[in-house]
Amino acid sequence: MLLSNWRAWKKLGIGLFCAPGSYYAVSMLDFPVSMGGYEFSRNPDEPIIVHMERFPKGDDMNASPREQSKAGRRELYTTSFETIERETRGQLADALMDGGFDPAKDIAAITVNRWGHGYASGYNFKFDPDYQAGDFPHEVGRTRFGRIAIANSDAGAEALLDAALDQAQRAIEELRGIWDR
Repeated sequence: MLLSNWRAWKKLGIGLFCAPGSYYAVSMLDFPVSMGGYEFSRNPDEPIIVHMERFPKGDDMNASPREQSKAGRRELYTTSFETIERETRGQLADALMDGGFDPAKDIAAITVNRWGHGYASGYNFKFDPDYQAGDFPHEVGRTRFGRIAIANSDAGAEALLDAALDQAQRAIEELRGIWDR
């Protein structure tokens, strides 16, 4: 999200706040990084990026970790942008009102990233079935289909960049066999 200024944050003396049980668990001002032609905001009257993080997992706290992950992913894809905007504006207004924050004036833009791949998960052998090699869901899901190879963090059953890169390398090797014919 882009704020036109960060005066309320400065007035309250904060750069990050945690709100367990709220729509967003964590909200923070952008890291002070400058690179290329981009300069981070040094003055509270300048625009700044705010990161707000939500970790949905469904309503059933007794569900297995895998079921909570599925429920969270479902929520990511089915929540309307209007709901997300309302929750975003409301939570910032509540948290920053004593600093003079006005969401109608201070929020310049909202970007929503629905990163379902952040829910790629490994296996928990306490809850998951006993799979045989080659039958794990991530292995079945990445099965090549003709000249299409699947590469992402889900294909590696880990929500990590290196898992996605490893899967990209695997997919390239699978396709290389087709290209070399």
